[in-house]
Amino acid sequence: MRFSDLQKKEVIEVKKGSFLGFVQDATIDMKNGKIAVLQVGGAERSLFLDSKIKDLKQVKYDDVLTIGKDIVLVGKKTDT
Repeated sequence: MRFSDLQKKEVIEVKKGSFLGFVQDATIDMKNGKIAVLQVGGAERSLFLDSKIKDLKQVKYDDVLTIGKDIVLVGKKTDT
């Protein structure tokens, strides 16, 4: 999957069902070349570059449960 496929998807926290924002950017682990952290912001979807990003949050990629067509579900993974 390319990062461009993740950009602008809604991020939802599954435990509370709360909307965290949209995927804005990512931090790459240079040692293994994989995504380490997703930068999630409250900016609305926009094709324009002048959208303002509010309350930028960092979500560890290890906390991503699933990636769907339109959303990314995040939460703490538990061993059951």
